[in-house]
Amino acid sequence: MYSVNQYDEIAERYDSLFIDKASIRENEQVARMLRNVKTPVMDIGCGTGLLIDLLSVMDDEYIGVDPSGKMLDVFKEKHPSYRSVNIPFEWLDPSSVEYGTAVALFGSASYIREKALDRIPDDRLLFLMFYKEDYHPVTYERTGCEMEHFSYSRNRLRKLFPKCEVKELGNYYIVTNV
Repeated sequence: MYSVNQYDEIAERYDSLFIDKASIRENEQVARMLRNVKTPVMDIGCGTGLLIDLLSVMDDEYIGVDPSGKMLDVFKEKHPSYRSVNIPFEWLDPSSVEYGTAVALFGSASYIREKALDRIPDDRLLFLMFYKEDYHPVTYERTGCEMEHFSYSRNRLRKLFPKCEVKELGNYYIVTNV
């Protein structure tokens, strides 16, 4: 599994790594895909709060989950009224949290073990972005930090989420029923 300390080390500069035109364009594409998201939203791997920046969601309709305390420190500076939990998703019982949609942006879902994905209730909407099998995440290149993640093929994702569509966007598979 990845080292939370690596994300802690890059937290302060993380947002500045993704202000290039290609990243902004990709954010805009994802924001359009999330127009019909059902609130409340659980943001898995919320980091510094990109989903809040992309989506008009009220603070009482949002909960972020992230294992990196330093990333959440930046999150709290940017979004002081929004709720976040500082734990790995695997430690959370997803059925104990009130949410209509589970979102994991830009590969965050690739850090979740399959057993934890299985615990997401079937009645929730999903928008989970996984790295494609052959993708070397740009985050690794821009930070110099290599973090272990799980590889999910398109076929594996179809089997894990039979009620969802598996779309492609650039270097990601998106499991969605939104």
